Amino acid sequence: MRPILVPEYLQEFSCIGSACEDTCCAGWNITVEKKTYQAYRKVRQPEMSDKLLKYVKRNRKEYDDSNYAKFILDDNKKCHMMLDDGLCSIHKELGEEFLCNTCAIYPRHLTRVGLVTEKSLTLSCPEAARVVLLRKEGLGFIEAEEPKNTRGLMSRELILEKNPHFWDLRVFSIQLLQSRQQPIEIRLIILGLFLQKIEQLKVEELAHELPTIMQDYLSRLNNDEFIESLKDIKGNLNFQLNLARALIRFRISGDMTSEKYVTILQQLLEGLALEEDEENNVADMEITIANYRESYTNIYEPFMKENEYTLENYIVNYVFKNLFPNDYNTLFESYMMLVVHFTLIKLHLIGIAAKQQKLTQEMLIECVQQLAKIIEHNPSYLQGVREGMVTAGYTTMGHMFVMISNYN
Repeated sequence: MRPILVPEYLQEFSCIGSACEDTCCAGWNITVEKKTYQAYRKVRQPEMSDKLLKYVKRNRKEYDDSNYAKFILDDNKKCHMMLDDGLCSIHKELGEEFLCNTCAIYPRHLTRVGLVTEKSLTLSCPEAARVVLLRKEGLGFIEAEEPKNTRGLMSRELILEKNPHFWDLRVFSIQLLQSRQQPIEIRLIILGLFLQKIEQLKVEELAHELPTIMQDYLSRLNNDEFIESLKDIKGNLNFQLNLARALIRFRISGDMTSEKYVTILQQLLEGLALEEDEENNVADMEITIANYRESYTNIYEPFMKENEYTLENYIVNYVFKNLFPNDYNTLFESYMMLVVHFTLIKLHLIGIAAKQQKLTQEMLIECVQQLAKIIEHNPSYLQGVREGMVTAGYTTMGHMFVMISNYN
């Protein structure tokens, strides 16, 4: 047996198959490990054997057994093994044991921290997004055991000896983010201030001072004067929208294969009047700002008063799944990328609310799921965003304040 750590929601998730409004058999690359590739070459069922021989090819650029081969997709980025009902012909004709690791575990996401295997869900699956985001009581975690030979593909392993404060920082981050006495934006800002403070300390100071600093920043949640000082910080809607435009433009310049996301994006652009001309100029930024403010005040803010737990759950799942704050080169860089994800979700929700003049849980689920599908499964996009932020100098806590803060 091996120890595992999983969110409570994992035991509630199950694939809904052909009832799903999306398909996991299209829109991204599918790698095949060496063991399954060799099993495909031994299939004797004529039709399946021919298809597997034609559409599963060695990945000559990779020397890792986990990326030994890949499925060749059609012109619409769909897997040739997908049936008309959206299900998998390999699963139907050959059985679950013939699925490659990528398909067998999706949407489960596996990491290892020290000797413990961790499992979570990626929200690019609609049912996973529902299970995670709509958990009103918040996310809790369970320690358990499973057989050592349980199938899975590790996305990342974290060595605790090289990251001795990981657990302290992770537990603090989740505790802070789940402290609902303050809005999620305030919680995010305090998290950033905390990580900024931690990075200023010398290594030898950290072990001694970390417990005191964590207690100090948690207590700030109940410090009315401090909270009011954060709320008084002026948001800069021009900066928020211009940065968002750059992020969206960068995404559009890539390979977008999700028709659902294209629809969401178009609603955002029309709702906020953010369409750009050939020189990347918006017709009237004042109209855009006015549309944003109206949508935020009349639709988004009232909706979030009852549903803010959905964004909290998104962020906490992100923190757990990605091994935050050790998922990038520095603690603050990890924080910056978390803020980018939050900002994009918030902007899209306000944009589609402006277009449809309403915001529902169903709209939120689809928006988050589609963003996860076209962003979180695209490392090159996230790398480009990170490099763009660094190049533009948008890497200070001041910039994070402006990205997170609601307009004043």
